[in-house]
Amino acid sequence: MVVQLGRFLPGRTAPPLSRFLKQWDEFLSRCFFIEKGRFTMMICSGSQLKKSFAGTVIFEDVQFEIKDGEKIGLVGRNGSGKTTLFKCISKIESPDSGTIAIKKGAKVGYLAQIPTFASEMTGRNVLESAFGHLVKVEKELKQLEWQMATNVDSMESLLERYGSLQEEFTRNGGYEMESRIARMINGLELGGLVEKPFQKLSGGEQTKVCLGYILLQEPELLLLDEPTNHLDIMAVEWLEGFLNEYPGAVMMISHDRYFLDTVVKKVYDLEEGELTIYHGNYSTFVKEKEERLLQEFQAYQEQQKKIKKIERSN
Repeated sequence: MVVQLGRFLPGRTAPPLSRFLKQWDEFLSRCFFIEKGRFTMMICSGSQLKKSFAGTVIFEDVQFEIKDGEKIGLVGRNGSGKTTLFKCISKIESPDSGTIAIKKGAKVGYLAQIPTFASEMTGRNVLESAFGHLVKVEKELKQLEWQMATNVDSMESLLERYGSLQEEFTRNGGYEMESRIARMINGLELGGLVEKPFQKLSGGEQTKVCLGYILLQEPELLLLDEPTNHLDIMAVEWLEGFLNEYPGAVMMISHDRYFLDTVVKKVYDLEEGELTIYHGNYSTFVKEKEERLLQEFQAYQEQQKKIKKIERSN
């Protein structure tokens, strides 16, 4: 949006300040939301989404908005399209119609299936791979340290390269990498898995390690499909605390009602192809949905009474 202030030329006056402020307010409202006294940026939005399989409509005219830092529960019966919606948001699948917009540069973290890792990788290696570029930088720093100890003639160029990489490593949290991995191992109770070859772990064990892998990536939008599966009570409680402190947006599918109650502050109810939005935790959603269904039933009864009355009068 371009906010025109006008130019101070002879015979021409600048537009009133009130008009400028109105234009600026409109611009901000398209990009941000004001929540608890701070600006909250839109991470993802869906408009008029439709998806069908084999001629059967899964969902239609679905619209939603996900803001930075929001914690959202996606609920609905099995087969209602929850996982399909996740796959559309993460670009694994495409909707038949409608649009999904994601903030430029934002990462979406979603584990659709267990990724394939090299056969020699351990569970720890999988967790380390969440840091991708930082691991490569750390490896090059170690190589440079060895070269500086054995190649004095090239010391100046090696020091320059080392300093540049070290600054990048520090800026991107490289020195916190090990402590973050350790926190994930302790929290999700992965201690017995991280030294084993990843490919030899059971499906449930691989899922636990991959949950840690996704969480360590810290995407701006985290999509979790039944994250508490394969976790014991202590690990679930740790995950609740982790997600409540998570700075990015989280949308999750879970049959664990207590877990949803503890984490989410908004519920998207996908039912019979339509998405209804409720504000509050899971318990609030259940109460408000029951009230809405009761009102709809009462309205239906009143309508039937009127129809019968008209029929009798004819």
